[in-house]
Amino acid sequence: MTAEQDQADFASFTAIMRKYAGIRELTPTIVNEFVKKIIVHAPDKSSGHPRQKIELVWNFIEEVNIPGGDQTVERQRKGRTA
Repeated sequence: MTAEQDQADFASFTAIMRKYAGIRELTPTIVNEFVKKIIVHAPDKSSGHPRQKIELVWNFIEEVNIPGGDQTVERQRKGRTA
């Protein structure tokens, strides 16, 4: 990727950020402007608990790493009571 493309992508990203500053509700339109695609991997049950990796591929930016934590989301089922 060229420096010019990086600058154009950054400008587009910041324009979208300004457009949605202070939003109170996340809509499909807003998500579609930020997210290029969502990759849902097959569930992994090897630990005894179902875990499923979900990747977000963002528009205009390469990769986002959140420091200091595992980005895995674990869904737990609550047992039904009669």
